Amino acid sequence: MKLYLAGIKSYHLDLGMDHTAFSDLRLERTIHGIKRDHHEPERRIRTPLIRPHLLLILQHLSTINYNDIVTRAAFTLAFAGFLRVGEFTYTETDRHPEHLFPKWFLTKNSIRVPARGEYMEVTLPSSKTDPFRKGIKLTIAASHDNACPVRAMQAFFACDRHRPQHAPLFCVGHTQQQAFSRQYVVNRLQGLAFTAGLNQGTWNGHSFRRGAATWAVEVGIPEAQIQTLGRWKSDAYKTYIEYSNADRISLSKCFQTSQTSTN
Repeated sequence: MKLYLAGIKSYHLDLGMDHTAFSDLRLERTIHGIKRDHHEPERRIRTPLIRPHLLLILQHLSTINYNDIVTRAAFTLAFAGFLRVGEFTYTETDRHPEHLFPKWFLTKNSIRVPARGEYMEVTLPSSKTDPFRKGIKLTIAASHDNACPVRAMQAFFACDRHRPQHAPLFCVGHTQQQAFSRQYVVNRLQGLAFTAGLNQGTWNGHSFRRGAATWAVEVGIPEAQIQTLGRWKSDAYKTYIEYSNADRISLSKCFQTSQTSTN
């Protein structure tokens, strides 16, 4: 509701209309009253794709099948870059008009891999935290293992020389070149997770970004640096972090057994 009101307020501001009513305390109390009378909507479960899960999934991708090579490049990029699913997917409708596509979506030109392959640079033309589309440049290091995003991207480019540099970064089918859509990504993730024995989770488009944040905590990266890696402008990143039951038990035990010295 607050989101809709913010949109209406913005519209009033753009038109130079009076917007003082939006600061009225009565409106705030009305919203609080509505919240009390209505239950909170059920939160959808989003299973985080942490790095061990990603490694398991990647084992079931071929190194010669075009769609598998594309999927490996996309999944490793999404995880290592803390990408939102909308930042590396698109629909057929998004491709028209063609000249506007690069202003909103990743193209092959958006990726630069230096000769030594120690890292790659990814330029996001549009992002939730970049409303004016100035472009955000990400630097992603090579991990030199099976989940290495740089190696996966190099392998992808090696078999994708038939498409021009201004083409969408990812597509489905070597010759069909269909849109690399959100639904396609979710379906592939769910199918691969099932094949890898991870079917107990609810896998969806948020699993990559949520999994990256959760894994960053598990390996001990400070919260401020997690916020930087994920390009969060607020503390919203904390809602992406999932703690396992074992972690919660360990925290509870630590809380109850820790002692401070007394004088």
